[in-house]
Amino acid sequence: MKRQLGFLTLWLTFSLAVNAAESWTLDRALDYALAHNPDARIAQQRIAAAQAGLEQANSAFWPRLQVQSSYTRTDNPMMVFGSILNQRSYNSSLNFNDVPDVDDLNARGIVTVPLYAGGRNVAGRQAAKANTEASKQDSAAVRNALGFEVSQTFYTVLKTRQFIHAAEAAVNSFETNLVVAQKRLDGGTLLKSDVLDIEVRLAQSREDLVRARNANILAERALRNLLGIEGGEFAVADTAPVISAPDAEDFSQRPELAAARERESAAQAQVRSSKSGYQPRVSAFGSLDHDYGWVTGGDGNSYTAGVMLQWVLWDGFSTRAKAREAKANLESAREEQRKLRLALDLEVEQARLELKAANERLAVSSKAVEQAEESASLTRNRFEQGLAISTQLIDSETALVAARVRRAEAESDQCIAVAALRKALALPQLDSQPIRK
Repeated sequence: MKRQLGFLTLWLTFSLAVNAAESWTLDRALDYALAHNPDARIAQQRIAAAQAGLEQANSAFWPRLQVQSSYTRTDNPMMVFGSILNQRSYNSSLNFNDVPDVDDLNARGIVTVPLYAGGRNVAGRQAAKANTEASKQDSAAVRNALGFEVSQTFYTVLKTRQFIHAAEAAVNSFETNLVVAQKRLDGGTLLKSDVLDIEVRLAQSREDLVRARNANILAERALRNLLGIEGGEFAVADTAPVISAPDAEDFSQRPELAAARERESAAQAQVRSSKSGYQPRVSAFGSLDHDYGWVTGGDGNSYTAGVMLQWVLWDGFSTRAKAREAKANLESAREEQRKLRLALDLEVEQARLELKAANERLAVSSKAVEQAEESASLTRNRFEQGLAISTQLIDSETALVAARVRRAEAESDQCIAVAALRKALALPQLDSQPIRK
């Protein structure tokens, strides 16, 4: 038994170690964030709250069953006479001018059944259904936005790593160049000021490397926060899958639009509900009573049943004001929907323009890196041969670092632009992901 427990402990330890060491790919990060990010969980709770509101609206169609119980003792003639009758203990010797005090224990069961409420209950249920669907669409919108945020942060992590590589390459180049410069200084072919210039640029490159590493740490921390991970080992993969840019321009499937349409439906239902105050209300009711008195020693049962009609003929313009308020809310919901369509149309167009610009920048920056690498290589060789001065060497190395940084930015921006376009069209961030609704 101890041996089995030992094997089990080792297996659990190994499994935890493997899971901790497993790198976070973009696919894994997206799935995990949609399940563990606080915003995603809050959206789920809002759906649960909306569904509870729908259940409350449905409860208006069900009968109401109540139980009441009371104990009284009185010498009020009317109440005494009523209690005696309810207890089935009346006798002819009762003096109405000098009634005794009596007690009464009453137990009552009451049932009421709504028959017609002027359309208020139906409208309330329709509004609750629409609000529930709106909450579901809001949750889908949160997942859509969250997927983009995870992708954007993931690509930012990769971009900062490219910054680190560029800074490290610069440090290595300047360290090598400093060795060459020191040899030339010892040989009397280079001035001391030129060596100092290279040392200053080397210090700046090391400072840039520190900044790049710090940016990478912050980007990884931002990704960790998006995933809802509070502690433990965290390693991000070095690559990301290639994401295709969609050709479609239809954003009608955006969950924000669906939610806005549902809220308009809810507002329409509220208008109908507000007008129910002009209509009568009809309900049925019934009750069973049991009365017992210790003074009289009597007890009796009774029932009451009936139908009640209520019609408010004057309410001080309350119903009219409610109807005006509901209509104003409906018009507001329609304008919000129109405003949203305009904003989404702009978002799609902006995403396409940014993607086009990123593609062009990527092509230009890639060519610039090739040219800068060749220029830096030639300048290094000339500097070793004493045919180039230190400022030319520093300029070529600086230009190479800047070109590499711009290419890294262009690569990241191109991926982020594709992710933004997919988000604008309500498409999953990865082709392998199902469309979530």
